[in-house]
Amino acid sequence: MCGRVVLADYGWAKYRECATESTPMSWGKHRASLWQEATGCGYPESVMPLILVVDDQPSNIHALYQLLVDECEVSMATSGAEALSFCAQQLPDLILLDVLMPEMSGYEVCDRLKADPRTRGIPVIFVTVQGGSADEAEGFAHGAVDYIPKPFVDVVVKARVRTQLALKLASESFARSQIELFQRDKLASVGRTIAGIAQELSSPLGNALISACTLQDDLTHLRGLSQSGHLKRSDLEKHVRVSEESVGLVLSNLQRTLSIVDSFLQSTADNFGDQRRSFSLLELVHEVVVGLAPALEAHQVHCELDAGDDLHLLSFRGALAKVLTTLIQNAVKHAYREAGGEVHIRLRPLGTDQLTITVQDHGVGIPPGMLGRVFDPFFSTRFGPNRSEPGLYIVRNLVTFALGGQIQVESTPGVGTTVRLTLPMISPEARRATG
Repeated sequence: MCGRVVLADYGWAKYRECATESTPMSWGKHRASLWQEATGCGYPESVMPLILVVDDQPSNIHALYQLLVDECEVSMATSGAEALSFCAQQLPDLILLDVLMPEMSGYEVCDRLKADPRTRGIPVIFVTVQGGSADEAEGFAHGAVDYIPKPFVDVVVKARVRTQLALKLASESFARSQIELFQRDKLASVGRTIAGIAQELSSPLGNALISACTLQDDLTHLRGLSQSGHLKRSDLEKHVRVSEESVGLVLSNLQRTLSIVDSFLQSTADNFGDQRRSFSLLELVHEVVVGLAPALEAHQVHCELDAGDDLHLLSFRGALAKVLTTLIQNAVKHAYREAGGEVHIRLRPLGTDQLTITVQDHGVGIPPGMLGRVFDPFFSTRFGPNRSEPGLYIVRNLVTFALGGQIQVESTPGVGTTVRLTLPMISPEARRATG
């Protein structure tokens, strides 16, 4: 233990000799070179957490260094400018920052650190003789995570440093796990999308292939009759009928395939040929409802609008029209098993720069086990010809990537379904969906 103290004192003397240099010293690397100089043996590079101690009084830095060096790699700066210069080159895990320093106070240093996205996340503990409650409150207001009064107590300093390092490690671990979870969910979503597309395309393409094979077999049979000299008029008439049926099936199934592909191409504002422009939300909703009037009348569904004051957006009008049309169509087709029902549309501002659009029905609802799949492509609570519509998959893509908003779906069986959109008044530039 004495050897470590001697080495530390020797190193501190070296540090004092170099205190006029503009770049602060990293004790983790400096003590390795000192150990090499004193013993002739190599010293392994530290993998311990890095703490930056900032104080204009070398005695305070020395005391904190002696206190923390066994558990951390300690770097030092004697001014705010040196501290900022150090952080520009290397990010410490924690900063112990004096408040009362000449030229640049600790508060100003902390403000600059918090203003820079690169250094904003570094926890800062103020170490100062100003220990009153008002001083602590001011320190927290500048972004500090803790406050240690001078003269400091060794046990308190160690405990608070360990706590903040543990919190930072836990936060980083949580952030990494969230990123990994997001990536797994994204890959799973891509897999479900590909599987959904493949499943829906396989049916029309398979039917088209069967029809083409039938036509090919009939042509082979007809060629054989022609080559043998046994071809009759009835054979030609039969061949014409088979050809017409086969070609018709091929065309209808290929058109269905193109319709499915086109639905996915419409999942971004770019593919609507849409330009961001200013428009009245109330006028847009009225246009959508009028356009759906025949379907609403056919199913005897009444559409009720609760608009409040009109809102004007700078956004992608075509994309929002597609979203509202799909939501109302879903309510008409899937909410009510029999004719008759209501769809409520509610428009409200949210703060000064956002709005909410709520589309609600009082139909059969969605079973809890299916609610988590509503954004899967081609998902439907019903079977039939409408199953080949991507539905809420496209709605989510348009809301998220084109309109820059969020979508939530709530549903209770037997009570109904509510879809809530939260959108910015001014949408960002369109971004293509990647899955």
